[in-house]
Amino acid sequence: MTLREALSQIPDPRARNRQYPLWGLLALILVTFLSRVDSLRGVERFARANPHLLPHLGLRKAPGHTAITLLLHRLD
Repeated sequence: MTLREALSQIPDPRARNRQYPLWGLLALILVTFLSRVDSLRGVERFARANPHLLPHLGLRKAPGHTAITLLLHRLD
């Protein structure tokens, strides 16, 4: 099982009009924290500084701090 397959199995608590795929946001957070970034603001900065990674995570553009924070608050 790939990381994408595993993360895709997590139920998405957001509304249907979501802009970013759940698995992509979770993978971004994981990659960022593995890169020793230790804050949610740092996740946003990491995504903006590494736009070449975003298509590999199913993301068309870097998510903002609000999108990341709201997602994590809604996950069980």
